[in-house]
Amino acid sequence: MHYRVKNHDINSQNAAKPHSQTSKQVVKELSIIKAKSILDLGCGKLRYSDYLYKISENICFSDSKLQLERLQKIKGEHSTVKEYVAQNYPSSKCVPIEDIQKVKDTYDLIFCSNVLSAIPCEITLNKTMLIIYNLLSDSGKALIVNQHRSSYFKKFEAGEPHLHGYLYEGKRGSSYYGIIDKATIEGLAEKQGFSIDAFVKGDQTFAFLTKHIGVKTRRKYAA
Repeated sequence: MHYRVKNHDINSQNAAKPHSQTSKQVVKELSIIKAKSILDLGCGKLRYSDYLYKISENICFSDSKLQLERLQKIKGEHSTVKEYVAQNYPSSKCVPIEDIQKVKDTYDLIFCSNVLSAIPCEITLNKTMLIIYNLLSDSGKALIVNQHRSSYFKKFEAGEPHLHGYLYEGKRGSSYYGIIDKATIEGLAEKQGFSIDAFVKGDQTFAFLTKHIGVKTRRKYAA
């Protein structure tokens, strides 16, 4: 996604990490989850797609149209995300985030890894949480993962404070590094009416979100 923030042009898709940089703790959490349908929201370069496919072959991979359709290196192959999914996960599909509000299905598992921390816009951040709420089945759960510390964190701290993190101007242009820690994700989740179980493992915050029992209203997206 492209954002224009305080004279900074930020292309969040450039922050997508390859499958070779998976987190052992994330893989461990995924290994104990059971679900019949999955939404990988902010799928990037399909970093965890193989692990998700072991849970269910019914996956909706969603990211920006640009991220899904641009030619890039996916798991060692020069391909687009859409082409790779069609060839390797034939029971799954891709939906651009620009069209996500047209999706009528709900999902047993919504997986969202290192996505919220890349959003430098409060409106988009809240809308993303609303997407999760609307597309999560009544008995389903969302797993939200965010890395809030890293070896290069000090570099970003030298940038301009913004929202939940920092705007940073580097040799490759502008970037945003958000710090979605336990308190922040709890606040975002409770604002949308989720029940939340959050915990910290190393430099990552894990949050399991569920809907309150008996609340089935699908909320409208803001224009």
